[in-house]
Amino acid sequence: MSLEAPVGSIARARNVLGALASQPLGASLTEIMAQTEFTKTTTHRVLASLLAVNYVYQDPDTRKYHLGHALASLARVANRSDLAALAKRSMRRIADACEDTVFLSAPEGAASICVCRELGAFPIRTLTLDAGSRLPLGVGASGQALYAVTDKPKRRAAARANVAWMAEYNYTPEKVEALAEDFHGLGYALNPSIPVQGMSAVGLPILTKSGRVCAAFGIGAINERMSTERIEGELIPLLRREVEVLSDKFTILDQEGLF
Repeated sequence: MSLEAPVGSIARARNVLGALASQPLGASLTEIMAQTEFTKTTTHRVLASLLAVNYVYQDPDTRKYHLGHALASLARVANRSDLAALAKRSMRRIADACEDTVFLSAPEGAASICVCRELGAFPIRTLTLDAGSRLPLGVGASGQALYAVTDKPKRRAAARANVAWMAEYNYTPEKVEALAEDFHGLGYALNPSIPVQGMSAVGLPILTKSGRVCAAFGIGAINERMSTERIEGELIPLLRREVEVLSDKFTILDQEGLF
Protein backbone atom coordinates (compact mmCIF):
# COMPACT_ATOMS: atom_id res chain seq x y z
CA MET A 1 0.00 0.00 0.00
CA SER A 2 1.36 3.44 -0.86
CA LEU A 3 1.90 6.11 1.76
CA GLU A 4 -0.54 8.40 -0.04
CA ALA A 5 -3.54 6.04 0.19
CA PRO A 6 -4.38 6.41 3.91
CA VAL A 7 -3.95 10.20 3.76
CA GLY A 8 -6.25 10.34 0.73
CA SER A 9 -8.86 8.20 2.47
CA ILE A 10 -8.78 10.42 5.55
CA ALA A 11 -9.09 13.54 3.44
CA ARG A 12 -12.09 12.11 1.58
CA ALA A 13 -13.75 11.12 4.87
CA ARG A 14 -13.13 14.64 6.18
CA ASN A 15 -14.81 16.14 3.11
CA VAL A 16 -17.86 13.91 3.47
CA LEU A 17 -18.14 14.70 7.19
CA GLY A 18 -17.80 18.39 6.38
CA ALA A 19 -20.62 18.12 3.87
CA LEU A 20 -22.83 16.46 6.48
CA ALA A 21 -21.91 19.04 9.11
CA SER A 22 -23.25 21.76 6.81
CA GLN A 23 -26.59 19.92 6.52
CA PRO A 24 -28.08 19.57 10.04
CA LEU A 25 -31.26 17.98 8.61
CA GLY A 26 -29.27 15.38 6.73
CA ALA A 27 -27.96 15.11 3.18
CA SER A 28 -28.76 12.78 0.33
CA LEU A 29 -26.14 10.92 -1.65
CA THR A 30 -26.61 13.39 -4.50
CA GLU A 31 -26.16 16.37 -2.19
CA ILE A 32 -22.98 14.91 -0.70
CA MET A 33 -21.63 14.23 -4.19
CA ALA A 34 -22.37 17.81 -5.22
CA GLN A 35 -20.58 19.29 -2.21
CA THR A 36 -17.55 17.02 -2.31
CA GLU A 37 -17.34 16.70 -6.11
CA PHE A 38 -16.70 12.97 -5.62
CA THR A 39 -17.96 10.30 -7.98
CA LYS A 40 -20.92 8.15 -6.94
CA THR A 41 -18.59 5.18 -6.39
CA THR A 42 -16.18 7.14 -4.19
CA THR A 43 -19.00 8.71 -2.18
CA HIS A 44 -20.60 5.30 -1.61
CA ARG A 45 -17.29 3.82 -0.50
CA VAL A 46 -16.51 6.62 1.96
CA LEU A 47 -20.03 6.54 3.40
CA ALA A 48 -19.86 2.77 3.83
CA SER A 49 -16.65 3.13 5.85
CA LEU A 50 -18.14 5.88 8.01
CA LEU A 51 -21.36 3.92 8.56
CA ALA A 52 -19.33 0.90 9.71
CA VAL A 53 -17.80 2.88 12.60
CA ASN A 54 -20.98 4.83 13.48
CA TYR A 55 -19.54 8.19 12.43
CA VAL A 56 -22.49 8.43 10.04
CA TYR A 57 -25.96 6.90 10.01
CA GLN A 58 -28.67 6.75 7.38
CA ASP A 59 -32.30 7.53 8.06
CA PRO A 60 -34.26 4.48 6.83
CA ASP A 61 -37.23 6.62 5.83
CA THR A 62 -35.66 9.62 4.05
CA ARG A 63 -32.46 7.75 3.08
CA LYS A 64 -30.53 10.86 4.09
CA TYR A 65 -27.20 10.62 5.85
CA HIS A 66 -26.45 12.27 9.22
CA LEU A 67 -23.47 12.61 11.56
CA GLY A 68 -23.48 9.66 13.98
CA HIS A 69 -23.30 9.31 17.75
CA ALA A 70 -19.73 7.96 17.78
CA LEU A 71 -18.50 11.15 16.14
CA ALA A 72 -20.43 13.20 18.69
CA SER A 73 -18.72 11.27 21.50
CA LEU A 74 -15.30 12.06 20.02
CA ALA A 75 -16.24 15.72 19.75
CA ARG A 76 -17.24 15.82 23.42
CA VAL A 77 -13.94 14.24 24.47
CA ALA A 78 -12.03 16.73 22.32
CA ASN A 79 -13.97 19.61 23.87
CA ARG A 80 -13.18 18.37 27.37
CA SER A 81 -9.50 18.03 26.42
CA ASP A 82 -9.51 21.66 25.29
CA LEU A 83 -11.11 22.72 28.57
CA ALA A 84 -8.52 20.78 30.57
CA ALA A 85 -5.64 22.33 28.65
CA LEU A 86 -7.00 25.85 29.12
CA ALA A 87 -7.62 25.33 32.83
CA LYS A 88 -4.42 23.43 33.71
CA ARG A 89 -2.37 26.37 35.00
CA SER A 90 -5.28 27.85 36.95
CA MET A 91 -5.99 24.52 38.62
CA ARG A 92 -2.35 24.01 39.51
CA ARG A 93 -2.18 27.48 41.10
CA ILE A 94 -5.29 26.74 43.18
CA ALA A 95 -4.03 23.32 44.27
CA ASP A 96 -0.60 24.67 45.21
CA ALA A 97 -2.13 27.50 47.22
CA CYS A 98 -4.81 25.57 49.14
CA GLU A 99 -3.11 22.11 49.14
CA ASP A 100 -6.48 20.42 48.59
CA THR A 101 -8.04 18.64 45.60
CA VAL A 102 -9.28 20.82 42.74
CA PHE A 103 -11.87 19.71 40.18
CA LEU A 104 -13.07 21.13 36.88
CA SER A 105 -16.49 20.03 35.64
CA ALA A 106 -18.40 20.87 32.47
CA PRO A 107 -22.14 20.68 31.74
CA GLU A 108 -23.39 18.07 29.28
CA GLY A 109 -27.17 18.03 28.99
CA ALA A 110 -28.61 16.76 32.27
CA ALA A 111 -25.16 15.75 33.56
CA SER A 112 -21.90 17.29 34.68
CA ILE A 113 -18.62 15.72 33.58
CA CYS A 114 -15.40 15.93 35.56
CA VAL A 115 -12.95 17.25 32.98
CA CYS A 116 -9.81 17.04 35.09
CA ARG A 117 -8.49 16.98 38.64
CA GLU A 118 -5.41 18.45 40.36
CA LEU A 119 -4.09 17.15 43.67
CA GLY A 120 -2.77 19.36 46.43
CA ALA A 121 -0.02 18.53 48.90
CA PHE A 122 -2.25 17.83 51.91
CA PRO A 123 -1.81 14.12 52.75
CA ILE A 124 -5.53 13.34 53.18
CA ARG A 125 -6.94 13.71 49.67
CA THR A 126 -10.48 13.98 48.38
CA LEU A 127 -10.68 11.67 45.37
CA THR A 128 -14.44 11.54 44.92
CA LEU A 129 -14.17 12.40 41.21
CA ASP A 130 -11.71 11.58 38.46
CA ALA A 131 -11.43 12.78 34.88
CA GLY A 132 -14.39 11.42 32.95
CA SER A 133 -16.63 10.89 35.99
CA ARG A 134 -20.25 11.65 35.11
CA LEU A 135 -22.80 12.86 37.65
CA PRO A 136 -26.35 14.21 37.54
CA LEU A 137 -26.38 17.98 37.06
CA GLY A 138 -26.65 19.49 40.55
CA VAL A 139 -24.69 16.80 42.38
CA GLY A 140 -21.39 17.76 44.04
CA ALA A 141 -20.08 21.29 44.51
CA SER A 142 -19.08 21.92 40.91
CA GLY A 143 -22.30 20.28 39.67
CA GLN A 144 -24.30 22.45 42.09
CA ALA A 145 -22.54 25.56 40.76
CA LEU A 146 -23.41 24.60 37.19
CA TYR A 147 -27.00 23.82 38.17
CA ALA A 148 -27.47 27.15 39.97
CA VAL A 149 -26.55 29.23 36.91
CA THR A 150 -28.58 27.14 34.45
CA ASP A 151 -31.96 28.59 33.43
CA LYS A 152 -34.64 27.39 35.83
CA PRO A 153 -36.87 25.57 33.30
CA LYS A 154 -33.87 23.71 31.88
CA ARG A 155 -32.38 22.74 35.24
CA ARG A 156 -35.72 21.64 36.70
CA ALA A 157 -36.34 19.48 33.64
CA ALA A 158 -32.90 17.92 34.17
CA ALA A 159 -33.68 17.27 37.84
CA ARG A 160 -36.98 15.58 36.97
CA ALA A 161 -35.22 13.36 34.46
CA ASN A 162 -32.53 12.48 37.01
CA VAL A 163 -34.66 11.62 40.06
CA ALA A 164 -33.49 8.00 40.35
CA TRP A 165 -29.90 8.85 39.42
CA MET A 166 -29.75 11.69 41.97
CA ALA A 167 -31.04 9.39 44.70
CA GLU A 168 -27.87 7.30 44.35
CA TYR A 169 -25.96 10.34 45.71
CA ASN A 170 -28.51 11.34 48.41
CA TYR A 171 -29.87 14.24 46.35
CA THR A 172 -33.44 15.04 45.30
CA PRO A 173 -34.87 17.67 42.91
CA GLU A 174 -36.05 19.62 45.95
CA LYS A 175 -32.59 19.51 47.51
CA VAL A 176 -30.79 20.73 44.39
CA GLU A 177 -33.26 23.61 44.07
CA ALA A 178 -32.69 24.56 47.71
CA LEU A 179 -28.92 24.40 47.17
CA ALA A 180 -29.30 26.63 44.10
CA GLU A 181 -31.05 29.20 46.27
CA ASP A 182 -28.23 28.90 48.80
CA PHE A 183 -25.73 29.52 46.00
CA HIS A 184 -27.35 32.82 45.14
CA GLY A 185 -27.35 33.80 48.82
CA LEU A 186 -23.78 32.75 49.60
CA GLY A 187 -22.22 33.54 46.24
CA TYR A 188 -20.79 30.03 45.94
CA ALA A 189 -21.89 26.39 45.94
CA LEU A 190 -21.42 24.40 49.14
CA ASN A 191 -21.64 20.62 49.28
CA PRO A 192 -21.77 19.76 53.01
CA SER A 193 -20.86 16.05 52.93
CA ILE A 194 -23.93 15.04 50.92
CA PRO A 195 -22.58 12.25 48.69
CA VAL A 196 -19.59 11.32 50.88
CA GLN A 197 -19.60 11.67 54.65
CA GLY A 198 -16.61 13.47 56.12
CA MET A 199 -15.78 15.27 52.85
CA SER A 200 -17.08 18.67 51.80
CA ALA A 201 -16.52 20.89 48.79
CA VAL A 202 -17.14 24.37 47.43
CA GLY A 203 -17.59 25.42 43.83
CA LEU A 204 -17.89 28.38 41.48
CA PRO A 205 -19.16 28.44 37.89
CA ILE A 206 -17.15 29.84 34.99
CA LEU A 207 -19.16 31.90 32.50
CA THR A 208 -18.25 33.98 29.47
CA LYS A 209 -18.94 37.71 29.62
CA SER A 210 -22.11 37.05 27.61
CA GLY A 211 -23.36 34.62 30.25
CA ARG A 212 -22.59 31.32 28.53
CA VAL A 213 -22.01 28.58 31.12
CA CYS A 214 -18.68 26.87 30.33
CA ALA A 215 -17.52 24.94 33.37
CA ALA A 216 -17.15 25.07 37.15
CA PHE A 217 -14.30 24.79 39.62
CA GLY A 218 -14.59 22.80 42.84
CA ILE A 219 -12.30 22.38 45.85
CA GLY A 220 -12.79 19.30 48.01
CA ALA A 221 -11.31 18.48 51.40
CA ILE A 222 -12.02 16.72 54.67
CA ASN A 223 -14.56 18.52 56.84
CA GLU A 224 -11.93 19.67 59.31
CA ARG A 225 -10.40 21.83 56.59
CA MET A 226 -13.71 23.29 55.40
CA SER A 227 -14.68 25.79 58.08
CA THR A 228 -16.74 28.80 56.97
CA GLU A 229 -13.82 31.05 57.85
CA ARG A 230 -11.41 29.15 55.59
CA ILE A 231 -13.96 28.79 52.79
CA GLU A 232 -14.81 32.48 52.65
CA GLY A 233 -11.42 33.87 53.67
CA GLU A 234 -9.15 31.64 51.57
CA LEU A 235 -10.81 29.20 49.17
CA ILE A 236 -13.45 31.36 47.51
CA PRO A 237 -11.03 34.25 46.84
CA LEU A 238 -8.63 31.72 45.27
CA LEU A 239 -11.39 30.37 43.06
CA ARG A 240 -12.68 33.81 42.09
CA ARG A 241 -9.27 34.92 40.81
CA GLU A 242 -8.91 31.90 38.56
CA VAL A 243 -12.56 32.01 37.47
CA GLU A 244 -11.87 35.52 36.18
CA VAL A 245 -8.79 34.30 34.30
CA LEU A 246 -10.70 31.49 32.58
CA SER A 247 -13.77 33.62 31.94
CA ASP A 248 -11.60 36.01 29.93
CA LYS A 249 -10.08 33.09 27.95
CA PHE A 250 -13.44 31.50 27.22
CA THR A 251 -14.96 34.85 26.24
CA ILE A 252 -12.27 35.45 23.60
CA LEU A 253 -12.71 31.94 22.19
CA ASP A 254 -16.49 32.31 22.21
CA GLN A 255 -16.30 35.63 20.35
CA GLU A 256 -14.07 34.04 17.73
CA GLY A 257 -16.41 31.07 17.34
CA LEU A 258 -13.77 28.68 18.64
CA PHE A 259 -15.58 27.43 21.75
